[in-house]
Amino acid sequence: MQTRKVILSLTFILMLAMVVAGCGAKDAPAPTPTRTPNPTFTSTPEGQVVNAPLFEQDVNATATGESVAVLPTDTPTPPPPPTDTPAPPTPTDTPTPAPPSVIANQVVNVRSGPGTAYRVIGQAQPNQKFPITGKNPQGDWWQIDFNGQTGWIIDSLVAKEGQIDTVQVVASIPPAPTRPPKPTNTPIPQPTQPPKPAYPYTLGQGTWRCDPNPGTTYFNGFVRDRNNNPVNGVCVHIAFYGPRNTKCSGCDGVGNGAWGFSPFGGPAPKGTPVEIYVVPCPSSPLPAGGLTESTGFGDLTPMSDKWTMTINDSVQCTGITFYKN
Repeated sequence: MQTRKVILSLTFILMLAMVVAGCGAKDAPAPTPTRTPNPTFTSTPEGQVVNAPLFEQDVNATATGESVAVLPTDTPTPPPPPTDTPAPPTPTDTPTPAPPSVIANQVVNVRSGPGTAYRVIGQAQPNQKFPITGKNPQGDWWQIDFNGQTGWIIDSLVAKEGQIDTVQVVASIPPAPTRPPKPTNTPIPQPTQPPKPAYPYTLGQGTWRCDPNPGTTYFNGFVRDRNNNPVNGVCVHIAFYGPRNTKCSGCDGVGNGAWGFSPFGGPAPKGTPVEIYVVPCPSSPLPAGGLTESTGFGDLTPMSDKWTMTINDSVQCTGITFYKN
């Protein structure tokens, strides 16, 4: 076994010697140098420095076939293209400010002064334009050139344009005319009733009563003083559709201070108006039955309030009393 290891070792040594001998027999031909391509450069933004890598460039092959390593030369960065300088703006003409003026929004009265108390000298039509020549101290009325004459127009009904701030207050404004006061309605005096005369006799209220009496319509009553004593010789008149009959109290046997009428001779016609009141007595005594249309009447001026009634159904009314004042 040891012998076999020795044989293998000698064999390996022999083969290695042969390889070395073969390699040293002749010089190997020099390798043909290859040309290295020129480097390319990538442009970088201005101001940025890039470290270019070192690389080998085959300039000339030396006799020994060695390559020389050279550093690349710096390629200068091209300057940035010039920027266009903006042209200065073309000067424009400054517009001349428009003079102050007003434009009517609707039909507006133009007056002789700044207020509604001044007379109207004309009217501005919608969209009409007038130059402003002044204003009042409050600034609520404008003085304008109204077709060649001075006029005033109210601010609230116009639009303004132009240099309004330059408008000056008018130095001399005529005083507003005074208006006469509006007439007040004077109430029309209502006709007044003549004062009620102080009759010598007063109709007593609530002294009578009227009851139905289908057979005959009649009326009776009394004349008394304030102490309720009967008074005779006082003339009492009854009228319906005109004067009818005058009698005196206590006459014709009807009783002390009493009087009475039965003028219809039965029931009164429906709707008959009746008045009974005291009248002056004539100077001569009354005939029996008193004064009638056939005898004629004396003075029928009322000397008391009138007792009145419209007869709708035949009645008898009693206790109608007149009091002597």
